[in-house]
Amino acid sequence: MKTASAVETEEKASSSACTAPTQTSSSSSLSIFHEDVILSIISYIADVPFELVDTANNNRSPIDSHSTLTHTLPLVSKQFHKLTRQYDLHWKSALLRLVRNEPLLWEEGMKRIIFDARCDEIRAEIGERSRTRRAAAASTTAGRSRRDKRTRDGEQLNQRQEENNTPQSVAVSNNAAAAEEEEQSTVNNPTDDNNNNETTTTPSSSSLKEEQQLLQKACTAIQLHAPHHHTATSSGLYQCLYQSILQTHIRYQAPVFIMPSPVRLGETYGLHFFEPRYRILIAEVMANQLPVSARRGGRMSPLIPGLFPLPSSSTQQQLLDDDIKCKISELLEENNDDDDDDDDAPSTIVDDHYYPMFIHAHQAPLRRNVPATIVRVEQCAIQPDGSADVFMTPMAYIWLEEIWERPGTGGLVEARGVRMGMDSSESYECWCATGGEGGGWSRLQGR
Repeated sequence: MKTASAVETEEKASSSACTAPTQTSSSSSLSIFHEDVILSIISYIADVPFELVDTANNNRSPIDSHSTLTHTLPLVSKQFHKLTRQYDLHWKSALLRLVRNEPLLWEEGMKRIIFDARCDEIRAEIGERSRTRRAAAASTTAGRSRRDKRTRDGEQLNQRQEENNTPQSVAVSNNAAAAEEEEQSTVNNPTDDNNNNETTTTPSSSSLKEEQQLLQKACTAIQLHAPHHHTATSSGLYQCLYQSILQTHIRYQAPVFIMPSPVRLGETYGLHFFEPRYRILIAEVMANQLPVSARRGGRMSPLIPGLFPLPSSSTQQQLLDDDIKCKISELLEENNDDDDDDDDAPSTIVDDHYYPMFIHAHQAPLRRNVPATIVRVEQCAIQPDGSADVFMTPMAYIWLEEIWERPGTGGLVEARGVRMGMDSSESYECWCATGGEGGGWSRLQGR
């Protein structure tokens, strides 16, 4: 006769035997697929942060950085966690989708990466030539010192030879002259084996689509000139490109001018800055603007650190070779529109991102998820007392993501935001045109 404990033990064993096949079958359900198939499935169903902000029937906050690729799929299983963390092709598929669906954001972001890489390449070449010139100058100075020393030694030797009536100074002077000529020829004709390796062969991209060609160029730019802010060494190439676009283009940080007023992209308007905090704002924004006349109402010019404007002093201009100046001019001509009379001319990278800019918070109250505008300074006249008359043009709408007050500035606010996509920008302008005001836009979106 079985005891109660024995009966209970048998029931537990039978129940575990019944559930074991179920657990085994569920855990092995993914093992029937090849890893490449699972990767293709993940690439198809996964989205990345900020990808679904402008899609229909989306209840996410526009500044929500969660996504299925980074926050959901890694929790499904250990296999999914490994595949989402170690394989970079998911980010390639996501970048192609983003460029195709949101060219205003991601295509322009890739073009900025390519432009910045070309700027870094020219800066590196200028730095290398400057170091070569300094090394050559130091070698020439050292050669002169050695030559002067050999001259003094030769004179002393001649004196001793004249005293001893043994003329041997001719051979010594000949050897010294030969050594000097050989050293001078080495300094004036340096060899550079790296020049022969600059030309690289790339596979033909004629069969690739336009998005893939742009992606390939951006990846090449990231490989040759890694972004300074990128510290995640474990990230793949495409993930690094995504993070670079997100940090340098999608997100924007600047001081904030707060005044509710109607604005519309591309329509210039003027304001008078007189509060102490806004005097600090405009002084910071215009601090590096050259020429100085631009701060007194003169013509504005783009600012590309280390490249443009060119050095004003003749001594510094002589350090730039003619071919470097030609490269800078070609780069600006390709990415700048100097025709101010043509309103239909397409905007360029330099026009949209390398002029003085700040954030105009024109919706109240100032809080997260509220729209604001990135404005470009068109004309600025700063008075001796620090007040300024400023004309500005709205360039892009953003969702405010973080807001904080800078200490010691009398209440000046700094903010970081996420750029709106095309659909959100058009919807927001239509809403503003119908008389919308206050923070109702965020409530209208259900955010």
